[in-house]
Amino acid sequence: MIRVGELAKKANISKRTLYYYEQIELLQPTLVSENGYRYYDENAVLHLQKILLLKSIGYTLEQIKELFQNQSSTKENENWTASLNEQIELIEKKKEELSRKQYYLRSTIQILQLKGASSVQDLLEVIKALNDRPLVEGIIPAEFSDDLPFTSREKSILNRLPVLGSKDKRMEELLIILQQIIGMMPASPYSSEAQVVAGHLYEKTLDLFEGDEKLLYKYWELIRPANGKEPVVMGMDSELMAYIDEMIGFFLKEREDKRHEEK
Repeated sequence: MIRVGELAKKANISKRTLYYYEQIELLQPTLVSENGYRYYDENAVLHLQKILLLKSIGYTLEQIKELFQNQSSTKENENWTASLNEQIELIEKKKEELSRKQYYLRSTIQILQLKGASSVQDLLEVIKALNDRPLVEGIIPAEFSDDLPFTSREKSILNRLPVLGSKDKRMEELLIILQQIIGMMPASPYSSEAQVVAGHLYEKTLDLFEGDEKLLYKYWELIRPANGKEPVVMGMDSELMAYIDEMIGFFLKEREDKRHEEK
């Protein structure tokens, strides 16, 4: 048998920890001498190793104590297997919760970058609505119901669009362009500066829609909020979309005029 100090050193924990385990009746010394020295036999050492193993994989001391109390010598392996499977399920659930929080945090950052702190309340409402939606590879993908006027090919393209809150670099690039547009909104959408940005936005969005200009226009009309209604896509309110309409409309007209002149 070994004394408490030797066991603590061997297990790389403090004597205070062993005293605490004794206090909560998780690990009792095999023998306590008349002078108060505590001794542990091989079974106690094995018991401590089990405790430390369970702690290292996420068990609380309360869970460990419950596991030991419920197990019988004849069904020890079964009890351990069942408990470890429960722990795996708990970890999976925590992973889902953490991934969802990461997604919400990225969404908040991106909306703050785009629309500022005034949009936080709107984002809270969106998050509440998303709480029951499943997380897929770290994001909550957009949903397109069967009654929408899209073909299966068009839905496939829409499902590949970058989603707000994702780590998709295409979304980061799009947000930078939208930030530029918001910053220039007090000025004319027909200015040379606005038209340069309009060209960037048009090329970027056309690329996102895999060159399908008709689908781009259909989607744009789908997400256009009705008068006085909240944005369908977070951040894309009617004022911003109207400004973009003016920018892009003028950009496309100028491009078409230039083509006619070249002919």
